[in-house]
Amino acid sequence: MFTQRAKAALGRAAILLTASLGLVGSVNAAVYTGNWDPGYGGLFPDLGWKATATFDVPDACLGQLDGSYTISGSCAGFTLLSAELDFYNYSLNPDPDTSPIVESFVLGTGVSVYGVDITGGQLSGVSTNFFSSVVPSAGSLSIAGGGLYAFSLILDGGEAQLLYTKVGASTLCKYPGGATCGYSENTPTGTFTPAIPEPETYTLMVAGLAALGFVARRRKVR
Repeated sequence: MFTQRAKAALGRAAILLTASLGLVGSVNAAVYTGNWDPGYGGLFPDLGWKATATFDVPDACLGQLDGSYTISGSCAGFTLLSAELDFYNYSLNPDPDTSPIVESFVLGTGVSVYGVDITGGQLSGVSTNFFSSVVPSAGSLSIAGGGLYAFSLILDGGEAQLLYTKVGASTLCKYPGGATCGYSENTPTGTFTPAIPEPETYTLMVAGLAALGFVARRRKVR
């Protein structure tokens, strides 16, 4: 029979192991980062933009056949964890990996996500409504309309678009492509990459297993 102390130790070890395994499973199978990085073109030829978003995808959602699914049923737990929009000077350096960021925007996670694409058991696309608009106010003023335009990100399957709207104009863009509103000329296809477990995650899991082994040995000795 376990003593009260042994039971408490076993409980703590079980909680630690469960947390460890949960973290590994989440990081390996569920957390994805999407990246999009085109030049804008059109009214803003000097503007380069790149968007990054992180998603938590239920294992059951990833386990479905290839196709497009709504955020319900097996995908009901799908969550947008974070999103960011960065502007850089495309004319000075068109490479989004080396071009200095001139202004960054943290986008709200309250945007409506209504669809996901699954290919080969991996996340390959996400569809959303428009994220809340952002207005350049710092280093990107000269390449993004001098503060006269607001920009809104939208994801459509594997692709992304950035809508521009003149500040003070209607948010409904009925005739895109003019001086009032429109979309970026380039429509990038995103890459969706599953996160790689950090070494600390494995350390935590090993610690949990070791704790369970210690408690089991104590029980055997008694």
